[in-house]
Amino acid sequence: MNIPSAEEKRDHLVENESLCDHCLGRQFAQLGHGLENFERGLIAREIDDLDEDSFEEENVPEDAQQGHRCGCNACGLVFEELDHWVTMVIDSFDRYELETFLIGIRPPEDVVSREDELWGEYGTEFTEPIKTELSRLIGKRIEDEIDVTVDFERADIMAVVDMRDGKERVELQVNSVLIYGQYNKYSREIPQTEWHCRKCRGSGCDQCDWTGKQYPTSVQEEIQEPFIRESKAIEAKFHGGGREDVDAKCFGKREFVLELIEPLNRNLDLEEIQEEVNESTDKVEVFEMQYTHKDKAADIKQKHADKKYRAQVETEEEFSEEDLKNISEVVGEIEQETPERVEHRRAEKVRKREVYDVSFEKTGEKRFELEVKAEAGTYIKELIHGDEGRTQPNISDLIGTSAECVQLDVIWIEK
Repeated sequence: MNIPSAEEKRDHLVENESLCDHCLGRQFAQLGHGLENFERGLIAREIDDLDEDSFEEENVPEDAQQGHRCGCNACGLVFEELDHWVTMVIDSFDRYELETFLIGIRPPEDVVSREDELWGEYGTEFTEPIKTELSRLIGKRIEDEIDVTVDFERADIMAVVDMRDGKERVELQVNSVLIYGQYNKYSREIPQTEWHCRKCRGSGCDQCDWTGKQYPTSVQEEIQEPFIRESKAIEAKFHGGGREDVDAKCFGKREFVLELIEPLNRNLDLEEIQEEVNESTDKVEVFEMQYTHKDKAADIKQKHADKKYRAQVETEEEFSEEDLKNISEVVGEIEQETPERVEHRRAEKVRKREVYDVSFEKTGEKRFELEVKAEAGTYIKELIHGDEGRTQPNISDLIGTSAECVQLDVIWIEK
């Protein structure tokens, strides 16, 4: 296929089509720098011996201004409606705090069909889609009129301008506000996130006192309320870097990201809200609250953070100091089958984990305190009681009597 020169393409278009300056210039959109398409259209009309180097600012006619040539059979007069669309977008932003935005375009269907016909007839060399030009022009106008900036990567809001017949509206896609933090959990009676009642699955029943919840509150609920209130978000999601058992305390400052969905307000005083959370509850404490980005939640969920635990252990029979010393043999690689307590929600498989270090102190005839530093994903309770042999080696076997973890704390989490 022979690719026509810029002059040949221009001649065919001018001879056979009735195009406005925008639509003519858009056929040469990839030529020249710093020009709008209507300026390229004017250059194409003015220069007889047109080539790819003709599209320079010095060739734009001095009296050039953005306008419209009547009778354009390609754009459906959409460029005459730019003021209308700019106003609609700005009005749609009125309820929201934002610093960055992005424009998306749904052009009229007949304009898209006509564009496809032009491309089929004259090729796509040098061109750009009409929706690209429209989004650029509308975006620039909005930047000029209000104090916001186009952001192609992490815009606060994307405004989709629907120009199709019968639609003619602006749809907003409001991106979440993401806040990174760390928490300690001081209660042995709350989960990390809300649990629906096992009986009614959240609808409410006698068993859950019509709350729909298995537990009255959670780490998430203790933290999120003032953030939702101040941001006026419709809801929040909690992304934790792992989770401790309901009956375990956490002193290791576990990482999390709080995602505020469709917030009206984005400029929050995080230090003040953090202080409010910490003063309002004795169940959790939060630290290091700061704005973050969407990749952070995935990062902390995928991170395999080593941890250190402190466990209070009770045994079925008495043991000696010599028996206790055998616990050191658990250091190294262990194998754990999926514990019985979680097999309903975890795949059945054998996991190999590393125990890095242990220390222990006898605190009673049938009681001792244990500290364990282990690889991410190690089941500490099963390491202690053995889970009927599903964890090997295990502490119960090593000290010669059944042992149970009666209290567990997470005291350090790798950052």
